[in-house]
Amino acid sequence: MKNTLRAAILTAITLASPLAMADSGAKGNDDCSVEQAFIAIPDLLVVRPVSLAGCAVGFTAFVVTSPFTAMAECVDESWNTLVKTPARFTFERDLGDFDDVK
Repeated sequence: MKNTLRAAILTAITLASPLAMADSGAKGNDDCSVEQAFIAIPDLLVVRPVSLAGCAVGFTAFVVTSPFTAMAECVDESWNTLVKTPARFTFERDLGDFDDVK
């Protein structure tokens, strides 16, 4: 019982800490709204873990296909498509910001 409570508390802290550290974008203006907060929560709990898995799948696909892309001389394009783009979506995008998604 004690370990279960400890795990629940650590999980809550882990899930809440990115929300506390997130840049809300409200630096002197009133752009931050309740809708953005409601978008940030599913982004943190669903979209980020799925996109992290996508990063792993993309890197694996890059490693598997790199001999073929090397023969076609398009390794850079493959790297950008399979690894760099998902990594930017996962790690560089502001929490709840889907404006730049294609």
